[in-house]
Amino acid sequence: MHTGAVSDALSMKPQRVVNLTDRVFEALEDAIVRCELQPGEVVTDRTLSLRLDVSRTPVREALQRLAASGLVVPRDRGPGWEVAGFDERDLAELFELRKALEPMGLRQLLADNSDARTIHALARFFDDFDEPMEVDRYADYFQRDNEFHKKIVSCTGNSRVIGFYGIVERQIDRGRHFLSTGYQGRIEENLTEHRRITRAIGARDVEEAVAALLHHLQRGEELMVEHIKAERAAGRL
Repeated sequence: MHTGAVSDALSMKPQRVVNLTDRVFEALEDAIVRCELQPGEVVTDRTLSLRLDVSRTPVREALQRLAASGLVVPRDRGPGWEVAGFDERDLAELFELRKALEPMGLRQLLADNSDARTIHALARFFDDFDEPMEVDRYADYFQRDNEFHKKIVSCTGNSRVIGFYGIVERQIDRGRHFLSTGYQGRIEENLTEHRRITRAIGARDVEEAVAALLHHLQRGEELMVEHIKAERAAGRL
């Protein structure tokens, strides 16, 4: 291989490592968000590398990134990491952020009524979901739920607000999955709450839209606190 080819190969190698780390990060992040890796569960780079059939280096790098996003924490004793838990303080902080940021988007969207396309799209965002919802549609619904709230925040037009929301987005998504595993019927209740919000958006009623959104967030927080207490009482947290 001539010098140019060697140089090309070396320049490509870091890109392959980065891509592998990204894939490992996304796989682990998804497992945590979906509660396949449970809060408090201990993980190590060795066990995860065997599970994912990759070397330990991209796993270590992925774990560092997960720690930066608050999804894993280093163990106080012994090697490895723990999947970050949920407690009442975590929830209070997370929902406080949501209650501050998301209404900003609705108020901005509906204040001047100029973005008719976005208003129409949000008003019909959940039209293709039925009640009661089939279990095989849950994954689609979680994705739509996430997109809905992201879209609301994007209506602020504030890049810093949008960026900050993006940092906590996966924590929010994790909370949705966590709650859905412990509260029978929450999916349908959640859909009903979303439809109250979308009706108000379609009617361009900013105060009703904000009130419906805040009710939705408050209800989610209350139920999640109940679920955390039940999990703790059962020794699972």
